[in-house]
Amino acid sequence: MKKTISLMTEEFENEQTGEKVEGITIIVDGILKEFFDIIKLEKKEYTNNVSIVQDALMKGLEEIKKTF
Repeated sequence: MKKTISLMTEEFENEQTGEKVEGITIIVDGILKEFFDIIKLEKKEYTNNVSIVQDALMKGLEEIKKTF
């Protein structure tokens, strides 16, 4: 099985401020989907893929911050 994570970026503009921001789309398929499915089975606090991504992102950012 292919071990990649597919990500796409898109630029959005805030209609009120005109600020441009980057949006990121994560494609949850293949091995990533299998991993997410296992997490949801084993950890009932994760009810959907978004909750897993949010927690993983925050925990990962905290780890990166520790290296400053």
